[in-house]
Amino acid sequence: MKTEPNYKYATNAAYTELSYYNGSFPQINIIELLFESGDIILKTYSQAARHFKCSHNEFTYHIAQSEYGFTIADFNNGHYIICYNDLKDEKTIRFTLAHELGHIRLGHTEDNEAADREANCFARNLLCPVQLVRGYSLSTAEDYVECFGISLPMAEAALAHFKSDFYYITHSNYQIINDKIYSYMTGYGLYELYHV
Repeated sequence: MKTEPNYKYATNAAYTELSYYNGSFPQINIIELLFESGDIILKTYSQAARHFKCSHNEFTYHIAQSEYGFTIADFNNGHYIICYNDLKDEKTIRFTLAHELGHIRLGHTEDNEAADREANCFARNLLCPVQLVRGYSLSTAEDYVECFGISLPMAEAALAHFKSDFYYITHSNYQIINDKIYSYMTGYGLYELYHV
């Protein structure tokens, strides 16, 4: 049983995932990214509650594994089902989906503190790429909220971990995502807003 999180692995797994992303920046369209993956099905708690013929609250607090979201692996069909609480605000849903994707991509088979820390690291790097933090010279949690469309607590965590996330990213992963962001920005005439 793993007891210590591997932040280098989690950080670089997030940038590997971003390397396949073909959507917009700076706010990563997490729904689009999940649909592009091809191995993930999204289900809301409202859909699940209807399936189980119960109320949303009954599903959330008596059936679901978490108030926010959870993942079910369907190994027979080769995909994962991410269930998420659609009554939460958009910023919370974005983080929940990125966190659950982290559990999937990092191969977590049990829920423990180390796995949750790795999934949090994955989520913040996926939603708040260090290249954009540097390019936009973001320096406050409020900057992160505005730029990335995330909650204030997540913004504070991303800001607090910026130096370690920057330290852990490999040079090749940094460059691949930096080039992808540059291409996106120049393609939309936004380069003057993004100085790397």
